[in-house]
Amino acid sequence: MTMKRMCKLLSSLLAVVFALGMSGCGGKLKGVKGTLNIASFEGGYGSTWATALKDAYIAHNPEAKVVVTCNPLVRETAVTALQTNMTDVDLFFIDGVGVGTYCENYGSLADISELYSLSPKAGENEENTTVKDKIMPEVVSEMTYGGDWKEFENKYYTVPSPSGPCSLILNADALDNALGKGNWREPRTTDELFALCDAITAAQAKVTVSGVKHTVYPFIYSGEAVEYWRYLYYPWIAQYGGLETWNNMQNVKINGEYAQEAYRPEAKLKAFEVLERIIKRSNGYCDSSSMNNSFNQTQKYFLQGRACMYVTGDWFEMEAENSSDYKANIKMIRTPVISELASVIESESGVSLTDEKLCEIIGALDDGAEQLDGVSDEVFEKVRVARSYTFTLANSSVGFVPEVSVNKDMAIDFLRFMYSDEGIKIVLRESRSYLPVVNASQINAEGELSLFRKSVNEIMQGDTKYIYSSARDPIHYRAGLDTYVGNEKPEVAMGKKTGALSAREYFDKEGRLLSEKWSDYMKVVG
Repeated sequence: MTMKRMCKLLSSLLAVVFALGMSGCGGKLKGVKGTLNIASFEGGYGSTWATALKDAYIAHNPEAKVVVTCNPLVRETAVTALQTNMTDVDLFFIDGVGVGTYCENYGSLADISELYSLSPKAGENEENTTVKDKIMPEVVSEMTYGGDWKEFENKYYTVPSPSGPCSLILNADALDNALGKGNWREPRTTDELFALCDAITAAQAKVTVSGVKHTVYPFIYSGEAVEYWRYLYYPWIAQYGGLETWNNMQNVKINGEYAQEAYRPEAKLKAFEVLERIIKRSNGYCDSSSMNNSFNQTQKYFLQGRACMYVTGDWFEMEAENSSDYKANIKMIRTPVISELASVIESESGVSLTDEKLCEIIGALDDGAEQLDGVSDEVFEKVRVARSYTFTLANSSVGFVPEVSVNKDMAIDFLRFMYSDEGIKIVLRESRSYLPVVNASQINAEGELSLFRKSVNEIMQGDTKYIYSSARDPIHYRAGLDTYVGNEKPEVAMGKKTGALSAREYFDKEGRLLSEKWSDYMKVVG
């Protein structure tokens, strides 16, 4: 018997034993037929969007009975529901669910494939498209089961909820303080980013907060959320190596076959090298308190003007409003293009490309140009594609229907409304984030927008190709291969005060550890 078959049999037996045990403890918790019970996780996108959707849905369907609960504990409630197959909730919205694990080990996710073949609908108004075609193709594929058990293949078990771009955020007030208004510009490449960092460091500017003077640093981050750095360096991997290399790294496969080298492409080392230069303590680019800061402290210090740049997601503004009284002129910009892309293009296209020229091409792209004098269409297109890569969590911020729901049809109907243009506008108004739809450029936010919200919407509505960290493949959810190997995240290993590793040292260590565990991973995935 193969390891995969053994795992399947063991999972089935455990599920039966657990179900029998729970039956002996009083039976299953069930919902009320005809009353749609929704539970939404209260995180960075606030607590009102699901309720606002409910109110608008009922306005179109006066006979419908819908109840919404929204609080920070919904995530834990959802996990319990999935592991016990006992819940009265019909539709959960949370910030991550392991489809492979819950399909194979618990059978607790309902197949909602029907939703994707139906049209978005607001009352009697049905749109001339399907939910599947309305969602960005790079995101919709993540809503399916990604393993190799035939009974789950090609079926949808989740649907995206609000989640937008994650990228570099600038504090314009801090930059003006450090360098003077009009004396800085948004970095378009990583070389320009480092030039900006050097200028800020050299300025040795100060900001006074509550009578105390603080040095203004280029960057600040939170040791509690070091993974935010990935929103910056993951796109560098895709920019340098291309989308195929990025996808191979996520699946740990080359041409459909598991391969250690897929997990460790050259592009990953190049991205690590740029990251190392930013977070290395001796370079002085990051506020020295960063590693000890909670994410709430980091948000507050950033808004106080103690740093000019911060890496996070489009939820920042709403989340910061709830945790800090400080305000600042902040904006999200597209991830600067890794300057080493120039050498890739030189090699592939046989041209000479300086960072200055690369910046000129990016500037033309940002201005909406489709070509540039003296630049071939081939080179222009390669830079355009690289510029479009933007990290998102849209594949993990999802809704799902428990298998035990007694109101699956109502849940699907509600989700059809959520993906109507009316529903998308409601979500945007309340959460300040788009659902990941292809027609975002045609759906505008209502009311006066902040500088930050305008900048986020420009990215969402522009030439954007989302990338994300995926755990759909069995090597991740079944065998346990994480986004990093070992007991230390790369952001910590390269940024710690003593014993910090270089990018090359971490990359090589990762390779050794992966090689040591590879045979174990392969036994589990079969």
